[in-house]
Formats: sequence, structure tokens, C-alpha cells
Amino acid sequence: MKKTPSISLERDARRTILDHAMVAPGDRILAAVSGGPDSIALVRVLMALREDLGISLGLAHYNHGLRGDESLRDETFVRKFARDQHLDLEVESGDIKAFAKRSRLSLEEAGRNARYEFFNRIAPAKGYTRIALGHNRDDHVEQVLMGLIRGSGARGLRGIAPVREGRFIRPLIRVSKKEILAYLNKAGQDYVTDASNEDPAFLRNRVRHRLIPLLEQEFNPDIKTGLDRLSQILSLEDDFMSDQADQAYDAVRRDETGRAGKPRATLSVPGLLDLHPALAGRVLRKGITRVKGNLRRITHIHIQDILALAEKSPSNTSLDLPGQIRVYKKKGLICIKKEGQPLRELGRIRKSKQLKDRRKSRGNSGPKT
Repeated sequence: MKKTPSISLERDARRTILDHAMVAPGDRILAAVSGGPDSIALVRVLMALREDLGISLGLAHYNHGLRGDESLRDETFVRKFARDQHLDLEVESGDIKAFAKRSRLSLEEAGRNARYEFFNRIAPAKGYTRIALGHNRDDHVEQVLMGLIRGSGARGLRGIAPVREGRFIRPLIRVSKKEILAYLNKAGQDYVTDASNEDPAFLRNRVRHRLIPLLEQEFNPDIKTGLDRLSQILSLEDDFMSDQADQAYDAVRRDETGRAGKPRATLSVPGLLDLHPALAGRVLRKGITRVKGNLRRITHIHIQDILALAEKSPSNTSLDLPGQIRVYKKKGLICIKKEGQPLRELGRIRKSKQLKDRRKSRGNSGPKT
């Protein structure tokens, strides 16, 4: 006799979907499927809810090619699962090792970037309006704890957002891994396991298999609930501070367009220094994001250095940040711009020009005949 799935998990996922307005009637959902328990549960939940929510569903699988036969096994499993469920499936493979080396990224970050590039490209091409991901509450809590370990601010301690960029949705983000496994077991649904999820070389695995069990045993048996609550509180406060920073940024900005239409951020030094340091830091992050497109490799120390530049350094001084970003102070303004050349090369060119100018100046200062 075939087992029937529990509806409690589906009910919880439905509540999450409605609470965060993840979908609207008529949406076409592209579900990212690795073959693991989270993504398979995600598909089964969306299949159970699609009539109620008025949505349609398709699948996407990205083969990273990092685990040899296991990677091929996962792809084969997903293909069979899609056929059995009569769902459209998009599959793509990539050489993540080569991509990581070429991009100077870790394997984990390179895999994530390639995966998201695939989803972002396939979704509009095939007419999908939302991209569903299988992250669960355990993933979210681990992310919060990793942020604490790294010394992140409020933004980093928010964990994994239920909705990102208006189209990436995570219906299982309030469901525990234990509930997911019980749901699949009761449904008699197979899935594949990824051996790399046990590899202690990855920080997330050490947090999952060592740190959280230790915290549960020695400090707080309900530590996951506590960390989840912390992230929700900080999310509300971070949203408020972000609104305040938007208003402050508009008040102190002076120009956002450089030569050739390239984005830049020019901010009033007096206006910036009049702000509370916490708000001034957020304004600078907003300016950097405007120019750089993201805040990768931008640290708290970089923000403090820019504030020190604004407050203490003379005019016509500058500061270099990762990603070819240079911050200038000039005539009561802080200007954030992206240089067209690597900053090291630009420095050599500038020094060479200064040397030529000095030589020319010495030549012109000689006695006239």
C-alpha cells in the first residue's frame, strides 16, 4: 500500500508562501532540484499546492561535475524523477574547477555563481516568473551562526531571506530538516545524498555536525529556535535602518554620474560626518554598492577607513578598495568611483606622470637665454 504524505509540512509551506507573498496566481515556478531531500521535498510540496495557489511548475538541475560518478548519478535520478512526475526539466553541466581557477573563487562560491547564472538565464528564456530553492530552517540557522563566527553585522545575521530579488523564493525556509526527512519517508519518496555535505573542510559542515550539536547539548537544547528568533528581530531592525540610510544617502549625495555615464557616488563630507557613525557606514555601503554593484570583499575596516579619510585626511587624498574601487577626498566631497585599470597599474602610471611633470618643471625653471 502506497504511503500518503503528511499535510502538516505542506500546510506550513503554504503559510510561508502566503506570509511572504512568494507567488501569485498564474506564476510559473522553476524549482531548482539537486536530487537531495530538500529539493525533492520542495517539488512535492509545490505539486501538492499548485492547484490551490494557481501556479505551474518546472524543474532545473545543474551538474557541477565535481563528484564524478556521483554527479552523474544525481543527474540521472533527477531526470527519472521529472519523467515520473511529468514535469519539464532543464539540465546543464559545467566545469566548476576550471571556472573557480579562472575566477579565483572557492569551489563553493564558483558552484553557487554558476548555478545562479544558469537559473537566471533559463527562467526568463522558458517563461518562468519565480525560481524556487529548497533551503530549510536548519540552513537558515547555520547561516546565522556562520555570520556570528565571522563577526557579521545585522545584514549578515539576517540569515537566508525567504524572498530575494523579488523572484527567488524559499517555501521551506521555516521547515526543519527533520520534518523534511519525515515527510519524504512517509511519502515513500527516494532521494540522493551528497557525500560532500559530510566533509569537515567546509565551514558549514563543521557548524552543522559539530558546533550546533555541542551548543544543543551543553548550552541550549533549543538553540535553533533562539537563533531563528534573533535573525527575525535583526531583520526588522535592519529594514528600519535601511530606510533611514536611504533617506540619509539622498540628503548627502551630490552626483551619481561620472564620465561616459559610469556610475559614481559623490557625497558631502560635512553631511556624512553629521550622521551617526552607524548611519554613515550604511550610507557609504550604499554608495559603494551603487558603483561596484555589490559589497563583496568590502569589510567593516574599509568603511572605517573611508570615514577616517573624510574626517582627518587633507583634500586630494585617496583610498583604494577591492574591485578597482578608489575613494577620493576633494573639496569637501567624498567621491567613490571604479577605475578602468587595475589600481596598481594606475598607480604606476600616475607616478610616471608625476615624475615627468617634475622633470618638465625643472627644465622650464632654468635660466632664459
